Amino acid sequence: MKFSHLTRSVFRAILANKPYVSRDCQRAIGRTPFSQYARTSYHFHQKRHLFGLNFGGARQGFQGARSTPANVELALSKLVDLVRARRSQSRLPPENEVVDALRFLFTSRIEAPRRLTRNEVFLATEAFKHLQERGHILTEDTKTGLSEEDLDNILLALASSTGHDRFRTDARILATLVFDTLKNLSRPAEDLEAPVEQGQHRAQGSLLLTYITVLSKTGSAQDALALLRKSPNNSERASLPMWTAVLRGLANEGRMSEFWKVVEDVQKTVGPPDAVSQEVLITYFAQHDEITTLKKVFSLPLEEGQVPTTPTLVKVVDCAMQNGELEWGAKAVHLLQQRADSGDMAGTLLLWHATHDPDVNHIRRMIQQQSERGLTDAVSMKSLNRVIEYAYSQNNPETATRYIDLAESLGLHPDARTRALQLNYELKRGDRAAAAQAYELLSREDIPVDRSDVPILNHYIAALSFSADPEYIHLMQVVDHLIESGAELEAEAIAGLCHVFLQRDELEEATGLLRHRVDSYPMDDRARIAAVFRQFIVDPTVKDQRAYNAYELFRHAFPEAPVRDRVTLMQSFFDRNRPELACLVFGHMRQREDLEARPTAEAYAKCFEGIAKCKDIDGLQMIYNMLKLDLEVEQNTRIHNGLMAAYTECQQPFVAIIDHFWKVMESREGPTLSSFILALRACERWIPQGGHEARRIMALMQSFNLVITKEVYDAYIGALAGQSEFENVVELIENMERDIGEPPDAVTIGTFYNAIPWQYRKDEVEKWAKKAYPDLWAELESYGDVIDEEWEIRYFKIDRSVDMDDELLFQKGQYHPIIAQESHAMLDTPVK
Repeated sequence: MKFSHLTRSVFRAILANKPYVSRDCQRAIGRTPFSQYARTSYHFHQKRHLFGLNFGGARQGFQGARSTPANVELALSKLVDLVRARRSQSRLPPENEVVDALRFLFTSRIEAPRRLTRNEVFLATEAFKHLQERGHILTEDTKTGLSEEDLDNILLALASSTGHDRFRTDARILATLVFDTLKNLSRPAEDLEAPVEQGQHRAQGSLLLTYITVLSKTGSAQDALALLRKSPNNSERASLPMWTAVLRGLANEGRMSEFWKVVEDVQKTVGPPDAVSQEVLITYFAQHDEITTLKKVFSLPLEEGQVPTTPTLVKVVDCAMQNGELEWGAKAVHLLQQRADSGDMAGTLLLWHATHDPDVNHIRRMIQQQSERGLTDAVSMKSLNRVIEYAYSQNNPETATRYIDLAESLGLHPDARTRALQLNYELKRGDRAAAAQAYELLSREDIPVDRSDVPILNHYIAALSFSADPEYIHLMQVVDHLIESGAELEAEAIAGLCHVFLQRDELEEATGLLRHRVDSYPMDDRARIAAVFRQFIVDPTVKDQRAYNAYELFRHAFPEAPVRDRVTLMQSFFDRNRPELACLVFGHMRQREDLEARPTAEAYAKCFEGIAKCKDIDGLQMIYNMLKLDLEVEQNTRIHNGLMAAYTECQQPFVAIIDHFWKVMESREGPTLSSFILALRACERWIPQGGHEARRIMALMQSFNLVITKEVYDAYIGALAGQSEFENVVELIENMERDIGEPPDAVTIGTFYNAIPWQYRKDEVEKWAKKAYPDLWAELESYGDVIDEEWEIRYFKIDRSVDMDDELLFQKGQYHPIIAQESHAMLDTPVK
């Protein structure tokens, strides 16, 4: 699909901030009535694709296709198929289909101008790279390759539509790919930098302007400035649009000192700004509500014989009212009142009068005066919406209602913008019933040309979705309305809908929603949607299988999910006492080819910690085998600590000591405090060797001059109690305050009681403790207990968890394995 000379010239004029007039053009731009779209309700059993979009029976190509939402969605689905195939290394779609879809995507955006979403830019970039890798850029066969005109159109669309984002790395990358391809197209460098006025180099000069515009709009203003400074024609008057684009970009990036420096340079070399350049800068600062800078820019002298444009004055007055600078803005108002050439001016002047006197009768008189002066759009819903919006912003819905009544008395009908303002106000107020009424009124109106309803509708969908009662049928009606009117579902709305589908256990609907969208969303938006799944999966009130089913969808839809998020999901299944599901989550990480997505040493350690909690011997063997085969992960202290905990709880305490504790002591990292505590906990279970090994461990700590904390001391008590050394434990408890400076507490007594085997020995501990430490025993009993029915053994509910996230005891380079080896050998040497 190619553009006519007229279409391309119009876009060039827009980028150059110059008017374009065609005397033969008699068509008026009209609204597309919403009535042409069939309003549908969401039915539970209807046989159609989600939200009424049917991708079956697709046309063979887009040649001659109209720029309808359905066709755009179909073109995007073609590019999604390409991205998915590249990721999964499966069969790629034919090049002619990719070229056709990519060409249609950008031609449709120029035929029906609106911002290019991040989804579209992402898909276009992937498609462009794919075609470039296969040599299908600038080929003679336009069916399987992109032509020079196609690339020019991509750049034009990017320059004309980058949205309101401050930085658009995605758009900048695509623009650079296209620009680098075009500038290398057998053209002398000077041709690219030629001024637009030189007829023979018009296309090349326009190319530089377009590229600089994209760079400036997408967070690379300094790169645009450097490129412009290299141009030999940068001091020509014709270069002013490029300098203006750079200035706007510098302001957008907050580089105000550089902004004013460039302003001075431009004034010295190119000359003072013209009215159009002033309008561009004033519009930017007004949109960002930067009144101080706006006032300085507005005060700059213009080119001789020029005066501020009407849109400039409108923006100045609007910004002055927004910031309470009414006295300063009065001069611009005076200038506006002498003109009658802009429809926006009528609304601004009406709002100016409303800020001084909001009385309805006063506004009626102002409308009449404007109408008598012949002011364009003096009596219009567009103008009255300005004062209606102001009334709502002042939390004065009664006045807004009176303004609406005024409009109707003037023969006007509230439009979609009016109803969107009502809906927005009711949403902020939290009145669901009133919001529903406002939406119903909005859905009956024609689609606004500026699509000012789209952000509000997305916000409404998100608000309904995340509420306690999403009113499912009504919610789906809103979604259908938004989709069928050709608008986009924003990330927050997608996240809300996924939340609803998960809560309703409708994973098929969530899958359908994500299938044709999630691949095309940029990473920040994908992360917001993924967060909904993570919150659902870790919710302990959700049944285990439902949580795992949601995880399966999550892992396929968000393969880029970082290891830390996957570890959190894994731990949630350990918390559910479903170690087999947790180990599957870990296994999925282990299967990833991307090294950054594979489990780290910390992830292994967390997995072993969860296995210990669930006492899962099968999971322990499986994950440990994975570890031994993983050449990317070194078995560090944190991993050995986790293995000690797991082997101890899986009734193999000797493995914890022999294979892991002494490996920690012989490592270059050395131990943590938890290494000793975990080893002592293993000694508690290792009968009959535990007592002897526990004494060696304590002697080793003393040989290192380590501080014996209460946690270590309690673990030592447990180790000896586990070997039924009743008298020795009693002596330790009695000497505890002398040994470590802290007296025993209820946990100390409980450790002694829980660790000692057989109930009759526990009865002896109880008899002793009631006599020796009656207060501590009473406190211990307040914790409650559980009975092992099989062995008829009592245990107190005390917290003996070990913090395995503690730091190493030795700084890097301070610990050497020989220290432990010598101590170990010394301890093994019999005393003569």
